[in-house]
Amino acid sequence: MRRISAAISAIVGTIISVVTLPFRVLGRLLTPGRGRSRRGAA
Repeated sequence: MRRISAAISAIVGTIISVVTLPFRVLGRLLTPGRGRSRRGAA
């Protein structure tokens, strides 16, 4: 069970990173020079 949970967590982590990357890029492009960093806010 631990191996399955570890695999699921890894897959979910990769999916979340891939999904959030374009949003972060868009945020940086839309707000250049501004110090708005919502890393802690989900």
